[in-house]
Order: sequence, then structure tokens, then C-alpha cells
Amino acid sequence: MRVRLLITTERGFEGVAEREIWELTGRRAEPAGEGRLLVEAEHVHLLTLNYRSFTLHRVVLLLLQEEVDGLGEIYGAASEVAYEELIAPEQSFAVKAERLGEHPFTSQQVAAAVGQAVIDRYLRERGVRLRVNLREPEVLVRVELRGRVLRLGIDTTGRSLHRRGYRAYLHPAPLKPTVASALLRVAEWRRDEALIDPFCGSGTVCIEGVRWAWGMPNLLRRDSLLLWKLRFLPLRELERLADEAEAMVRRCGLEVRGCDISPKHLRGARQNAARAGVEEGLRLFRCDARRLEYTQDVVVSNLPYGVKLGSPRKVAKLYADFGRALFSGSWRRAVLLTARPELFPAEPDASFEVTLGALPAEVLVFRSP
Repeated sequence: MRVRLLITTERGFEGVAEREIWELTGRRAEPAGEGRLLVEAEHVHLLTLNYRSFTLHRVVLLLLQEEVDGLGEIYGAASEVAYEELIAPEQSFAVKAERLGEHPFTSQQVAAAVGQAVIDRYLRERGVRLRVNLREPEVLVRVELRGRVLRLGIDTTGRSLHRRGYRAYLHPAPLKPTVASALLRVAEWRRDEALIDPFCGSGTVCIEGVRWAWGMPNLLRRDSLLLWKLRFLPLRELERLADEAEAMVRRCGLEVRGCDISPKHLRGARQNAARAGVEEGLRLFRCDARRLEYTQDVVVSNLPYGVKLGSPRKVAKLYADFGRALFSGSWRRAVLLTARPELFPAEPDASFEVTLGALPAEVLVFRSP
């Protein structure tokens, strides 16, 4: 069963997500806007991408993409989709819409137009009026209007995949696990290399590193995926693939370390690691990143941005002291994420901009000094 997928990821990491999609499916993805990728795949890849990816946020089964002008054309285009083949008569549905660009109507009006199209089409084809459940729908229709381009599909994910389910402790400035995994990919970290995060906070980089090295699927998210409610899919085959993914987990020896100056954050990191089932794969300890000896192969970290440090002067001093310690060490690659790149005391070998929510940031890539 051939399918077309609209996949979302963190803005700025599209290239990283594209490589992961290729590794998991053998299919090339194409850019489709900020944080968006399109890929032609097979139905089994719905499970693979939802369950085994590390950098993706959402997998949508794309049903429609065309240019429209106004709510009337949105309703008309949405009415052409064969919902009667995708939704069982007793199932509930909802529509979520996102609108980007200037339009004389709201996202809620877009959702209402599509929702009415779904109801009218189903009533015409099956003689049944579908139930709407805005809180816990069994089938979620996602709509995106970017300028005049309308995309409509069925969400197979539900809650974004960056919500792994293992976060028992919430850091005041948490890093999305998908971003942490993307940073590890940018660093080209391998299982046989020593890894350290000197500003580990709640441990996300280290946890994601162990999960990837062991081949751990999204075990805490399996049952919450919306794809299990899509009855037109071969669910038994997908369940078998999920079981196989879990059986492939291999707990190998690793040298993954994380440290932080805050005892509170370290306790929280240990709680998160335990909940993720990876505590035996990493070592967490207290340290001052400015006084650490950097002898590991790879350094990956989300640097403090200054939310609690106060003035740029304090951030600049922290970065200067950390930079001196880092560049006096012996390592192969370092990847640092910061919203204050202009304050870092060294020029990176490479860099690129990303957007974390609404916060612009930059990824700095260094090679061995």
C-alpha cells in the first residue's frame, strides 16, 4: 500500500530528519516548508517512522494537496476525499487546522469548513452522520493552509513524538528530545565513542544517546499512537513490526556521561533516566563545566542562554571560561546549541540556524583543535 506522508520536525533540522527518514525507510524526502518534509512510502513506514524515529515530531497520512482560494474552495477540495474508506461509521473524528500567511478568515473557520465537508461527504456516501469528538477523537484530520496551498491528511501520531513519556522531572529550560537527538546526529556520534554533555540539565542529550545506541523504540508511546485506531491499515502487520522493534533492543556497554552544577537538576536527570529505562547506560555526576577536563571523543550540549544568568556579561564570562576549558582538552567533535552565538569566544568550523519554538538559536560545530 503506497502512501504519501507529510512529516514534521524542528525548524532548522530538516536535513537531519531527511537523513533519518532515508535510514529508516530507504525513501528520499523532499522539503515542504519550514519543519516540513514530504515522502512517498509504504504503509509499514507509518509504524517505522512513528515508533523508531528520534528526530521527527509527527507523521501525517497526506490525502490532499492543492491550491485554494477562500473557504468555499477549501470546503470543495475537502469534499473530494473518500472519508468513507478511512473512517468507520461508529468512529468519532475531529479537525485541527493550522494557517500560515495572510487570509481573511481564521484557522477555526478553516477547521469548521473541513469538518462540515467530512460530515456532508460521509452522509452522502454512507447515509451516516459522523460523530465529532474534539477532545479524544478516534480519527484526527489535520489541515494546513500555507498561503494558498491546502494540505489535508490523517494524523497517525497524536501527541508530538518529542513528548517521549519519560520526563518525570521538568527542567526550567527543557530541551526537546528530538532536538537532543538531532544534535547527536550533527555530531556524528558513534556507539564506540565517549560522549559527554557538560551542561546536562535534566539529562535529555545523554538519555537520547543511550536510547539511540541501544535501538530503543518509543516504548512509552506505543499505545498512544493514533495509527492503532485507523482500521483501514493492516494493524496486525504493524503490531508484528512493533514487537520486532522491541525485540531488537540491545543493551551494549557505553561511555555516556552527563554533568551539571545543580544537584537538583542531577536528581531530576536520574529520575528521567530511570523512567526511560537507560540509567545503567550512562553516568551522571556533579561538576562545573568551566573546570572539567575534556578528554571525551564527542561533546554535545545545550548551553545556558542567560534566562537565569542575567546580563549578557555573565553569559559571555561563562562562555569564555567554558571555551577555555573545552579548547584546552582533547576531543574529536563538539556540537553546541545556543541562543547567544555572538557571545561564544571561538569561531565554529560550521554553524546553522534553528528555531526552538519561537526562540532563534544556532548550532555551532567544532572539530578537534
